[in-house]
Amino acid sequence: MAITKIVTDSSCDVPAGVARQLGIAVLPLHIRVGNEDFLDGVGLSPDRVCHELTHGKQLPKTSAPSPGEFVTVYDRLAAESDQIVSIHLSPGYSGTCDVARLATKYVEGKCHVEVVDSNSVSIGLGLIVLAAARAAQEGKGLSHVLDITREAIAGTRMFGKVDNFAHLFRGKRFRLTKAAVVLGKTGAALGIQVLGEVYGESRVRSPVLAFGRTMALKGLRRWAAKMSNIREIGIAYSTEGDDAERLAGYLGRLLPREHILITRLGCVTSTYVGPGTLVMAVM
Repeated sequence: MAITKIVTDSSCDVPAGVARQLGIAVLPLHIRVGNEDFLDGVGLSPDRVCHELTHGKQLPKTSAPSPGEFVTVYDRLAAESDQIVSIHLSPGYSGTCDVARLATKYVEGKCHVEVVDSNSVSIGLGLIVLAAARAAQEGKGLSHVLDITREAIAGTRMFGKVDNFAHLFRGKRFRLTKAAVVLGKTGAALGIQVLGEVYGESRVRSPVLAFGRTMALKGLRRWAAKMSNIREIGIAYSTEGDDAERLAGYLGRLLPREHILITRLGCVTSTYVGPGTLVMAVM
């Protein structure tokens, strides 16, 4: 039986080398900066996106891949397998899942495609995709890969540190509670970092203020320590790679370093949160 193929989108923030090694097909989302259009990560760097968010006159705008782009990938993989699991960011951030479902109608009879809403984004989606890809590489069939994917979705939580909450307000990608709005405005006014948990379709809960980077990183570690049976941790950063390494060091007491993945937020996910952001997903 042919191996189950895994498809995702570039909002997963999985390093390109890891995706290639595990045979993951990654569709780039689209991003518009000023009058220029780019594919996520092609001819455009996260550094430029963060510069535009801070100094640009217009916010970068993002959009989902087209149905045709999905069909092209599904057709290519259908030549190698008759079963595909296509895992994407939550509809709270983008219409990518809906586009993927539309595209499946054009490959009916060629292969069976299951589109899965990850209920997550960035490295949260990334850990879910990696779990599915490893299962596929082990030769597990479609139904088993789907079971593992759904278990990964249910078992993954995502937390974040934001340097400037104003970027979340401007990006309008997150559904914020009144408490999060109040703390976010307070943090933005005073230059204080804000921590919170991202859950469901782009909702944020349990916001707290953190005075300084050390307090923020240790706050993230305390949240991770409350989870049991941790198997994987992913850390994605926008501009502060040193913070990601420091956090991985703090998390070393919970999990061996080889099970902690550090990556950088891509161009699209950087537009959601801005510079100085750190995202931690725990599975």
